[in-house]
Amino acid sequence: MITDRFAEAAERRDGAAMAALLAEDVTYHTPTLTADLHGKELTLRYLAEGTRIVDGLVYTDEVSDDERLILFWKGVLDQREISGATVLADEAGGLIRDITVLQRPWGVTANFRDGILSALVGAVPLPAWQLDDRKAPAPDPDAGAGQRPGGPLPLAPDVALHSAMLTRTLRGQENVRAYRQLIDGIQGDRTYLARFTSAGRLIEYWSCIIEGHLLQGIDDFSLDGSGRITDQTAWLRPWPVVTALRDLAIAASLPLLTADYWRLPAGPSRLP
Repeated sequence: MITDRFAEAAERRDGAAMAALLAEDVTYHTPTLTADLHGKELTLRYLAEGTRIVDGLVYTDEVSDDERLILFWKGVLDQREISGATVLADEAGGLIRDITVLQRPWGVTANFRDGILSALVGAVPLPAWQLDDRKAPAPDPDAGAGQRPGGPLPLAPDVALHSAMLTRTLRGQENVRAYRQLIDGIQGDRTYLARFTSAGRLIEYWSCIIEGHLLQGIDDFSLDGSGRITDQTAWLRPWPVVTALRDLAIAASLPLLTADYWRLPAGPSRLP
């Protein structure tokens, strides 16, 4: 059971309770914008629109360290499941000063973006919704770029991968390995921002650069007794950079990724 006050306020769509938790100079790294939002008023406006269009919002799990708290959640948008990870950081005096939200899958996040866009016209300038000429700095090698203690994690034979971009779950060691190699080749080095470990579980929070633009991700791994991945779920942000990554992955024409892996089904569906 999640008892975090931010999660409780979001589930209740309680704007006043949420406002009481945010610092006046809070920064919000949203799942859909390439520019950050600054200040409590604009952050609350975005959060209000997001919680308004997502039905059945429920927070399911959390992990934390001395610097941040990650809250995992799911809900329904247009009769399709959407899920996310909300990172709360830089708390001072009990107030949150930094929020980052990552989402999956790409197709439903696109609908999320469209659902809030009209309500934020005039408050968020058009360039914030798009890629522009700004370039992010390269990963910092001293922050663990491209490195994982102990090296790559092995895959169990029946591993399942719930990608942030695909609309279907990939299953099986051979398929998941091919997809991971494809994405790793596009992403390049990662900077690991945080790592959480517990019995049978590993969570990694990272960033990388796609065509000069910052991409952030969270991977949640379930591990068997031999340390092999049995299940992986990924969330990414922001939507325009995820779109660029997706386009590059589609262009690679990996045979196992037929068109139905990239598109939402015609009718409502629930992702695993």
